[in-house]
Amino acid sequence: MLISALFFASGCGGGKERRAGTPPPTPECKAVVRTAKTWLPEEEKDRPLPKDCSDFVGKVFAENKVKLPRTSEAMSIEGEEVGSTRELRMADLVFFSGKNGGRRIGHVGIYINNGIFIHQANPGEGVRQESLYSDYWRKRFLKGRRILD
Repeated sequence: MLISALFFASGCGGGKERRAGTPPPTPECKAVVRTAKTWLPEEEKDRPLPKDCSDFVGKVFAENKVKLPRTSEAMSIEGEEVGSTRELRMADLVFFSGKNGGRRIGHVGIYINNGIFIHQANPGEGVRQESLYSDYWRKRFLKGRRILD
């Protein structure tokens, strides 16, 4: 009996240690993602399509009272840089190279969670959600930026 009491008191077998993880998303971050999802074709069929990816991101943030520059390249210097895809949080901006690859910003989306982001892939195609870790997007990922705390 004394041995088992010492065993549990020492922390052995007492369950998993809690790691310091990412903080829970703020109400503002949740609101941005909710707004972005309203642009999905299955949610809002009558809404006019954004002109391009940065128009989509700008409109989503504007609906949440956050003004962003017009182009994805200009957006890519706003806020705070996110070190890696593992550090991304809800409502962070994710930036990719264009169709031809390289290091030049050519596309922007909004990170949702669990490796999923939302964006307008091509003008006229509408908004969709995709995996950041698909071959296409993983190869083109350049960086993330945190606009909201």
